[in-house]
Amino acid sequence: MKIYSRSIIATGIALALVACNNDSSTSGKENVLPSNVTVEVGEAQITGLVEKSAISNLAGQAETVEIEAFKGIRFASAERFEHSKLTNPTGDIDASEFGAICPQLGNSETEQSEDCLSLNIWRPVPTADQKPLPVYVFIHGGSFESGAGSSPLNQADTIVAQSISDTALGKREKPFIAVSLNYRVGLLGSKWVNVEEQPQGGNFGIGDQKKGLEWVNKYISQFGGDNTNVTVFGESAGAMSIGILQQDNTIAGPYYQRAIMQSNPYGIAYKDYGSAKRLEEQLDAQAQEQFQKPLEALSLDELKVIQAYAKEPMQLVTGLVTSFPATSGFLPFAPYIESREKSIIGGGEIEGYHVVEQPIDTQFHVPTVVGFNTDEANIFTSMLDWLFLYNITTVDPATGERVPLIMPGVSQSDTTDISAPKEEVIALIKKYYWGVWAIDRDLAAKMKAIQKELEAMPDEVITRQNLYPIITRLFLGLQNQTANNALEFADYAPFDDKTLTGNGVDGEKGALGNIGQIRKLANDLLFTCAARNVVDNQIQTDKNTTLYHYDYTSSINIWPFGHGTMGDLAALSCSNTDGTGKACHASELPFVFNKAVNIAGDKIYPNKQDRKLMNTMSRVWFTDALFDEYLRNSTDRVLMINAEGEFVEQVDWDRAYNPAQDAGLSNYGGICDGLIGEEILFDYFPK
Repeated sequence: MKIYSRSIIATGIALALVACNNDSSTSGKENVLPSNVTVEVGEAQITGLVEKSAISNLAGQAETVEIEAFKGIRFASAERFEHSKLTNPTGDIDASEFGAICPQLGNSETEQSEDCLSLNIWRPVPTADQKPLPVYVFIHGGSFESGAGSSPLNQADTIVAQSISDTALGKREKPFIAVSLNYRVGLLGSKWVNVEEQPQGGNFGIGDQKKGLEWVNKYISQFGGDNTNVTVFGESAGAMSIGILQQDNTIAGPYYQRAIMQSNPYGIAYKDYGSAKRLEEQLDAQAQEQFQKPLEALSLDELKVIQAYAKEPMQLVTGLVTSFPATSGFLPFAPYIESREKSIIGGGEIEGYHVVEQPIDTQFHVPTVVGFNTDEANIFTSMLDWLFLYNITTVDPATGERVPLIMPGVSQSDTTDISAPKEEVIALIKKYYWGVWAIDRDLAAKMKAIQKELEAMPDEVITRQNLYPIITRLFLGLQNQTANNALEFADYAPFDDKTLTGNGVDGEKGALGNIGQIRKLANDLLFTCAARNVVDNQIQTDKNTTLYHYDYTSSINIWPFGHGTMGDLAALSCSNTDGTGKACHASELPFVFNKAVNIAGDKIYPNKQDRKLMNTMSRVWFTDALFDEYLRNSTDRVLMINAEGEFVEQVDWDRAYNPAQDAGLSNYGGICDGLIGEEILFDYFPK
């Protein structure tokens, strides 16, 4: 079995020397004043900086490399709630500082502005005989609510400097150019609009990304780049964006020729047209109530207040119940599906412009790398962790009896009569069903499914039910049986949650066990098995695909404590008991960019093993080998970045790394094959 190409073997040997001989930081800039550099782009003069970047080279030596950086170049402009228009460079442009980031909650120390559509370019210092260079364009993550191309964690100076050094040492054919860009996020980036008034829809952030790629295609050659050799890569919402961009063959192929999707939660569905409209109406009503103005007329600060309202816990719960498909309410400002069937009265279909289908159904137009981390979903489920403590009991000192720790006056066995509200909801569904059916058959079908589920519920329910099944059903949708079907199997079944750890009872793990169960279920359904299935379904394309699994346990946790209750829960969910960091969502980013900073931009202190992987991964990620050496095939071949930080090929991955406990799933192979065989995976998506 081939584990490394020759070039990667040579790189690994050299990097082992680096790790043994260099205990300094793996990246950074020397404390010297940069000089200016000017590039002619059309009729414009764009002036950037010559910067010096300190790296560890493949010979095991500290090296200072000169690169050129052009920051904050405007690529498009846009009015609020309108699609952006390409900006052609003119006049003298100062590109020595990063531009303002797009408006978002938090990140108050960085300048924010609605005039934020800028990009950043890092390139080698040109030589007289230099041929056009490969280009890598990064699309940042942040749940479609935050982030920027200038975030410290994804600045590309180090990786470009490494590519220059590696080329000089004969380990690369040529260095590369890196680009990062901003796009509108939050309510400014995705808002339902009437397609009859605005045919391009309301997915403004996706439109911004397309304009950024168009600008790169048009002008990167004047920076020395090859616009026919562009790789777009992104993490989280950035990867989700690339999954959407794959739908447009005027973008995928012409504007970029390869793609890397890191941590794309394929199992999180995108809102349908009707759900996006309902959210817009709800937020507009809130704007009218609080500020007596529509969304369009709000100041930026007022708009942020409405955006914060949409992220309140109760609003998120409401979104999970009222958004379709299930899980789409989890990311209220993610893009929505623009295509829809018109009413039976009007007939026909609205095709959509930017987002025409769920990305799980999209065939790739270019060679693509897709991957996931072992503990991806932990930060997503962490906001629910405290709910699992609801039923824990304690000993009443007065009586010696065990009583609930929270609200001890409510017993474990009390029941509540829900017959009246249940019948009221059923009556409302029956009353409006045919009217809804005439204009939206999908919504009518969901209403009917909820009616049947309510009719099957008992009139008397236990007040203090085990919350794990309830939360799971809420998360995956009340209008389908996905959660019920999954919880039938031991791999996801609930534990008794009246104790924290099960108190040593054989087979019980208590409330903490249920936290582990929902993490496992969310990881498998939203990330791991979802990504594997999407890659395996690329049967109608001849484009190369690679599937990777990042399983490295780092000495550091990139999710820091001290950023509010929700932030601390996320940090805790990504911490091992010995203080090391789990392979959580975004934990690969310091290794891809070779940046010793965490998700908040604070400095971190990697150990020797961390630094070795930082030096390795930040090089392998930008090679042809990532696309060509680890092709997905029928032997369940997966590229592993394993717990020790080694790049290895794993055959029969599902059985080896994701074995099932329950025979009902293991009979198919591993967990993922079992979820597919039992028709649980993607069951909550529209068919």
